[in-house]
Amino acid sequence: MFLTDTTKYKEVVEQTKYLSNFKNFLCSRAYQFEPKYFVTMFYGRNSDGGFLSKEVYRKRWDRNEVRKTHRFIRSKLKQCFGDVPMVFVIERHKETIHPVWGEMKGAFHTHLYLGDVNKALAKHYSIGVVEEGLHELQLEELSLYPEILRLLYQEDYFGCTINSGRRKDANLTELLLDACIRQAKWIGKFPDNLDIKEIKNDPFGLEFKRTFHYGLKQIDKEDDLNNVLDWHNSDLQKNGN
Repeated sequence: MFLTDTTKYKEVVEQTKYLSNFKNFLCSRAYQFEPKYFVTMFYGRNSDGGFLSKEVYRKRWDRNEVRKTHRFIRSKLKQCFGDVPMVFVIERHKETIHPVWGEMKGAFHTHLYLGDVNKALAKHYSIGVVEEGLHELQLEELSLYPEILRLLYQEDYFGCTINSGRRKDANLTELLLDACIRQAKWIGKFPDNLDIKEIKNDPFGLEFKRTFHYGLKQIDKEDDLNNVLDWHNSDLQKNGN
């Protein structure tokens, strides 16, 4: 008997097909909301970049604690930008050797896929929108709203604020998005704790598909679907086609 004739092998093949099809389904569902940003949030350092205590670090490999951070970030994003759709994916780092504590489980980090924040924000505050981002006039309008005003005066790692005009070439929408997410204490001001990239818009959505499947790479068996995907804080289960 060949290995390919065994029941176990056939079960593995069927599960692989099922997971591949399900990943494609999730990708198509997420693609419906025209994802615009791929955000990665790292939790291995404190808000200022310092090392974590062993007790604090332990929470960084507790999925329930990670989901609490997701819930907080989701709430802040909705408050600031309105009904922007999002998907949270949890990924674990490999085990590591700490110089003091010895062998440690790998902490989690999060991949966040966001819809068009600029459009959601414009709709939420009933302001004009331009493809390349917000303009100064729109910023003046937005400053009337408490949630946005708080972000404008929030200091970054270098002690600067958005309204200081330090980064004239930067996309204002992305600056507001960065400041909003950094309100989570697990992220804070440390630059390396947060990475925001715009997903290129191509005719067939190939860039998004590649990026989304990258976030699902730790799904190897059916049980992983509930460990990797944060269903409760994501918008994958909304009614749709």
